[in-house]
Amino acid sequence: MDYSNRILCGPMVRISSLPFRLLALEYGADIVFSEELIDYRLMQCVRVENNSLNTVDFVVPGEDRPMLQIHKTREKSCLVVQLGTADGQRALNAARLVENDAAGIDVNMGCPKKFSIQGGMGSALLNHPDKVKQILETLVNNLSIPVSCKIRCLPSLEATLSLVRTIATTGVHAITIHGRTRDERNNDECRETFIQSIVQQCPPNVVIVANGGSTKISSYSDIQNFRLRCGPAHGVMICQAAMWNPSVFRSNGSLPISDVAKRFLQICLEFDNHLPNIKYVLQRMYGDLDSENQFYEKMLSTETEAQIYTLFDMKNEYEQSPLEERRLWREKLRNQFIAKLDEESENNIIEKSAKYIRSDYTATLTPKSILTAYFIQTRKDKPIYHTEELKPQRIFRTVLEFDGQRYTTSTWEKSKQLAEQGSAIVCLQSLGVDLTRAKYGINYIKTCSSSENKV
Repeated sequence: MDYSNRILCGPMVRISSLPFRLLALEYGADIVFSEELIDYRLMQCVRVENNSLNTVDFVVPGEDRPMLQIHKTREKSCLVVQLGTADGQRALNAARLVENDAAGIDVNMGCPKKFSIQGGMGSALLNHPDKVKQILETLVNNLSIPVSCKIRCLPSLEATLSLVRTIATTGVHAITIHGRTRDERNNDECRETFIQSIVQQCPPNVVIVANGGSTKISSYSDIQNFRLRCGPAHGVMICQAAMWNPSVFRSNGSLPISDVAKRFLQICLEFDNHLPNIKYVLQRMYGDLDSENQFYEKMLSTETEAQIYTLFDMKNEYEQSPLEERRLWREKLRNQFIAKLDEESENNIIEKSAKYIRSDYTATLTPKSILTAYFIQTRKDKPIYHTEELKPQRIFRTVLEFDGQRYTTSTWEKSKQLAEQGSAIVCLQSLGVDLTRAKYGINYIKTCSSSENKV
């Protein structure tokens, strides 16, 4: 895959799903990126061939929606999967999972968000050129597809050039440069002169892609002008301007948002996209335009996919789509994974997919407190929580010991509290406790415990 003279639709969290990527390609983007996928999360996925949609789905066992969905023919040759990582070997393990289904791998070395920085990922890597080199060389030397990275400017041009020259020695195909530092935001000017100087002075073996011009881009001609001001850069990556209106990639002019939104919804029906992602993307398209508009308020108030499609005068298209067939596919997939996870592993741990959602409980009635009430009623020993922290990502996983058995979740969590609550959910589900009923009082716990004692 060649990055030269290409226009890229960049990685955007909760935006760059399959329907959005296909929409960008339809409108003229040459290369599309997945949203950033954290390496350890991707490594938890199982690769599933979804023949009904002609996609490859990467699914965390126990979940019925894929973390990453790739179309086998419409994007495989132009899709770059972006990884968030702080370790070369872990990045390689994650990349190998998608290597045969994507056209390239990109490493996020520019994200300024707290989560990335605390985990040693994203822009935290900018100050560690040795680690940058180790990660990229590990990927370049062991993958059969091109490797690239996305960075931000360092405070000085000299420091930025030094980092670019280091990266160029690793064998990467392209470097995308966002024209702001880690501490700068979108209301700060994009450092186009930095990118221009880097293009003029960078080694000839690497493609420089300019990024960060969205605040001045609303048309295809704006994209070309940004490219020229940056060197001209070898390529351009568009993120926010594409989020606001993906038809910005059309060389013959952008389309009205209403037309773009309806086409997005059609593709969502085609690929069984789920409501939270649909609403999030539409809100970003309409937010700046219609935040005071009654239509925008109606869109925000929708609670079902049927309501969304009715609002856009697409009720018939929605009702004629194979909804039940796809629901059964998701249910079958989920049940297959649950059956596997229910089996005890060699080290006698019951592992299931479980997620503690605070809003589902009260401050005093949580999975841990429900389990406490259960062991008191059954007169068993108190459950013991063993929590492990994985550094430098600062993620947690708990193994809970109760009544001679151990329980854990299939995924890592961002805090010790979430990990412990998740393991309590696994334990309670395995004991046959209905958490929905247990949340409403101690009488149900007493019923469960009395049944346990009779057994």
